[in-house]
Amino acid sequence: MKKILIHKDARGVIYRIEIGDVYFNLMTRKKGTLLSGDFHPYTQYDLILKGEFKITLRKNKKDVVIKKKANEFISIPPNTPHLFESLTDTITIEWWDGPFEQKIYKPYRKLVDENIKTFNDQ
Repeated sequence: MKKILIHKDARGVIYRIEIGDVYFNLMTRKKGTLLSGDFHPYTQYDLILKGEFKITLRKNKKDVVIKKKANEFISIPPNTPHLFESLTDTITIEWWDGPFEQKIYKPYRKLVDENIKTFNDQ
């Protein structure tokens, strides 16, 4: 069975796709948007199809910032809070090595929530 759920807001679109027991997101995001602000008990994988991101990862009680661009891959270890900032318009695919579970990392999620409000107010 195939199932596609679509969530659209001022920042872009998330296509949540389920095919059998495989679940992944295909996402578009506008330049300047923030997303995530969470962590998962399983490894998260992201493949950037278009654009460039600044990604903040919380490791050993410190923020570690990396940049990734089109055709690059990132693997985020389990229970690692992360925050994505679109430096350009972006398209990505993301998936996990276990069932999707999410917990919010409040310091990053607060930034995401403020960013959502900014984009919705435009």
